[in-house]
Amino acid sequence: MQAPISLSYPQDKKWEAARLTMHTAYKWDKPLPWVKDPQDILVFLDHHFDSDTFHLAIMGDQDPNEPTQNALRALAYASGPTAIKALEQFDPTKPSFVRGICHVFQDDHPLQLQKAALFFLGLISDKWFNTPHQIMGPDRMKTFCVDWASVVDSIEHTHDAQKAIIVTLFGMINSHHWRPHVVTGKWKLLEYFASVPDDSLPLRRSIDNPELMDVIRNMGNPATVVLWLAILWLKYKELVPQVREQLEMVTKEAAKGRSGMDLDMCLSTLDSELEKAKDTLTWYDMQPTDPGATTLWTKIKNLQEARVSFITLTRG
Repeated sequence: MQAPISLSYPQDKKWEAARLTMHTAYKWDKPLPWVKDPQDILVFLDHHFDSDTFHLAIMGDQDPNEPTQNALRALAYASGPTAIKALEQFDPTKPSFVRGICHVFQDDHPLQLQKAALFFLGLISDKWFNTPHQIMGPDRMKTFCVDWASVVDSIEHTHDAQKAIIVTLFGMINSHHWRPHVVTGKWKLLEYFASVPDDSLPLRRSIDNPELMDVIRNMGNPATVVLWLAILWLKYKELVPQVREQLEMVTKEAAKGRSGMDLDMCLSTLDSELEKAKDTLTWYDMQPTDPGATTLWTKIKNLQEARVSFITLTRG
């Protein structure tokens, strides 16, 4: 990627060479080359979002969406830990980039292009949604949320897809700018919470947000409230005091039968996560020098304490 962009060719020749490189490296019938540094591909993607080449055929009879699809596919499916770390330094909220991502999600684009964009959005979710100011107006946010929901409905929900979906949803619901525009039926996607990594910033920000408990309760959907309680109980020992107090209060109310909520899911979720952590620890026990074992012991201890607290609140 670097050579075509850095050579002293005329600009149109540089981008043509870059497009040929991307086309060769990321076409569908080949294994994807691992992306170590995403910077060149981000420059490539930003150029196509910010130019007429995003809307016009650029290489004979080539699909005009292909350069964008190749770049998004490379970033979404072939980014290793180093590349993902580098993405944290990238600002996806510049106007041209925002317009480009929104354009891709519109329903007149190929599903594979939209799917790549959905996975890529999962990687930039915190930067996209966690902004002090709106990156677009309310009408555009509403349209974007509807378009995103449509793509979610159109793809297979593999584990990787669930991860991209739930990370994005956490970003949406944690933002007071975006939250009102979340498609109502998509709150049920909180059921994918187990797919999100423990260190996910959108997850962390959401469970630390005391506004969300009242927002979710006021929706009038007991099933969604139970999902939220289950998520919080998994993180019980890590919660900020205000959110922990809310969790305990709502759980007590539900246990007394005042809310129409069935709390069995919370306990079964705690038990399931405990079993998974213990099974994983068994693997680490064969490799005692692995630092992951210490992290797992802490997770198991926290889940056990959360389980005791839950049972005490609901049955004591």
